[in-house]
Amino acid sequence: MKTKNNFTLTIIFAMILQLVSYSQNSKKDNEIKPFKIDSKYLSGLEIPQIKLKAHPNRKYFQKTIYSGKELSVFVLSSETALNKIKSFPIDEFVYYINGKAEVKNDKQNTNFYAGDYLAVLKGFSGNWTNIGGNTYHLELSVISNRKSKKIATSKDIFPFLLNKDLLSGINLKKQDSVSFSNILYSGTELEIKTVSEKPNSRKISNNKKEEFIHILSGGVSITPLNGKLQTFYKGDFFILPKGFNGLWESKGNNLLRTIIVSESDIL
Repeated sequence: MKTKNNFTLTIIFAMILQLVSYSQNSKKDNEIKPFKIDSKYLSGLEIPQIKLKAHPNRKYFQKTIYSGKELSVFVLSSETALNKIKSFPIDEFVYYINGKAEVKNDKQNTNFYAGDYLAVLKGFSGNWTNIGGNTYHLELSVISNRKSKKIATSKDIFPFLLNKDLLSGINLKKQDSVSFSNILYSGTELEIKTVSEKPNSRKISNNKKEEFIHILSGGVSITPLNGKLQTFYKGDFFILPKGFNGLWESKGNNLLRTIIVSESDIL
């Protein structure tokens, strides 16, 4: 979670630069392949320090890991700091890696800890304090590149933990003979869901959305059309690009279970 208004402007500016670069270096369909989030960034390594105009003395680090057609992925870290948020300008998926967050407004308060998965809703107002574990907090952030003029319709716009039962494989909603899917959050810019499936092999033709995927259990081997096989296991984060063509082979002790973040259908 950023020092919101200032950090978010920094992210949006970086995102625009990345999008220009992306468009200038667009790949052919047969070169589209999964993009793995490098574990060194999730370990807090090689993240450049950025000076914030509003807080020039605050130690803050940020790295754009991925910027695609629909989604951008960042890792960011700061020393313990209070962020006063008037109206959070984006939907955000956050995986908290190190430290603690204390979040409160006039109606409620909660804490988030290392290992938590959460949704931060567009329009949230309140105080957010990142507390560094030892020195710095660390988080992975996913946002949509397109912005909505709407905000969440809920009266209580407040960040929340993603459902732990569903993330643990409990009470999954069956979709067909091999797959299960549950919506964890459906916002104005992002959709977050848990998708599980029995081990199977299938072809993917022209993947309709850019998908940020985190494996909760099991593994998957993905072979792009005319490309090399890549295998992902529990704990891995990767992007399955929009327009991807290839073979998907899932593996698991009963189920492959994932979190998938994508752009909202209402954008």
